[in-house]
Amino acid sequence: MKVRLERSGGVANIRRTVTVDAAALPSERAEELHRLVAAADLATIPENPTPLAGRPDRFVYRLTIEDEASGRSVSVNEETASEPVRHLIDWLQASAEG
Repeated sequence: MKVRLERSGGVANIRRTVTVDAAALPSERAEELHRLVAAADLATIPENPTPLAGRPDRFVYRLTIEDEASGRSVSVNEETASEPVRHLIDWLQASAEG
């Protein structure tokens, strides 16, 4: 499974992309990633949510999950992302920082 996180928005609208391949992680970290993805329940999130009016400087996150069988991309914004989705985003960003 590969997970890609793209962050856009903010005052400067600087895009940042992080890709994590579970196959390249130690087994413990790979299992943690699988648990976070399952908890985020991305299948219930619309692919392109309606933008929030009056909030142009908020971050928008696009999560793409690819595995052997399929792929799925969804977008969430920083204000409406569920707690499990925020945990996944935080984990991916921390993984990129080393």
